[in-house]
Amino acid sequence: MTPEPISAESRERLTHVSTLLLQQHKLLLDREKARYEAANGPIKGPGPYLALVMGDPHFAWLKTISTLVVEIDEALSRRSKATQPDALALEAQVREIMSPREDGTDFQVRYNEAVQESPDVVILQVRLERLLGLG
Repeated sequence: MTPEPISAESRERLTHVSTLLLQQHKLLLDREKARYEAANGPIKGPGPYLALVMGDPHFAWLKTISTLVVEIDEALSRRSKATQPDALALEAQVREIMSPREDGTDFQVRYNEAVQESPDVVILQVRLERLLGLG
């Protein structure tokens, strides 16, 4: 039996999820940059900022979102052999990871703080929940 390819509906939903995750990642990066600069002073340009994002523990928790985006994009690529069950598993993974919690993984706890503090983060969270059938 040949594995079922990703359906057009799942492909479209995952494309939208990826877009929302990228938008959320940008908002969270901006938030963390402001917090970092408040504690450590201004970051001296895009090169040092990129180095911080890639290697400083202050920003490490955000790699969770970038990893999700990469996994989704890889599954949706033309060369991918991802199947419908793979797509459903990715959606379930996003639902779990992007659930803000007071008690949860480091990411979920920090994400919960961001959701509590930023209306823009809340708006994207609600859009993500609606897209994934959670809201």
